[in-house]
Amino acid sequence: MKRLVLSAALLPVLLMGCAQTQQVADTTVAAAKAQVNPTLSTTDAGFMTTATRGGIAEVQMGRLAQQRGNSPAVRRFGERLVTDHTQANQEMLALARQKQITPPDSMGAQHQQIYDRLSGLRGRAFDRAYIQAMVEDHQEDVQAFQTEARDGTDPDVKAFAQRHLPMLQEHLQAAQRLEGSRTSARATHSHR
Repeated sequence: MKRLVLSAALLPVLLMGCAQTQQVADTTVAAAKAQVNPTLSTTDAGFMTTATRGGIAEVQMGRLAQQRGNSPAVRRFGERLVTDHTQANQEMLALARQKQITPPDSMGAQHQQIYDRLSGLRGRAFDRAYIQAMVEDHQEDVQAFQTEARDGTDPDVKAFAQRHLPMLQEHLQAAQRLEGSRTSARATHSHR
């Protein structure tokens, strides 16, 4: 029993370590990509890697929401993410080809942990966890795209960030509205 409790206590530490390891690996890969294409800075290459991983994750988690979402609004939100991020991912792949870099083909460890956690949930528990994850993820995405749109050095990568920032801001607002409606619905039910 002690081993089980100890294992459960160590799991978050190990998962956090995996996410940090993924970030270090992505930075190293971005530096290598920047060397292959000397006009692409390490920061721009890192943004492309992060944006690609995030886009892949949004599509996969959106599909999961379509399958497991309890609320029609959550399922529609998942459908919207699949549509919008599939298009953005295709544009990013074209940009990567143009810049002669190989983008990642997976969502990465951090997003995989979230996906795996969501995969084990159903119904309202899924909706709550999914929307919370989408709010947090889109807050990070908006910050990364704002930074690239403002500080990017490659005009094509910077333009990609500028073009897709409004979409991410809309996704964040929609997720926050869903999160707020779930909170107010819970409050209404608890006062009865």
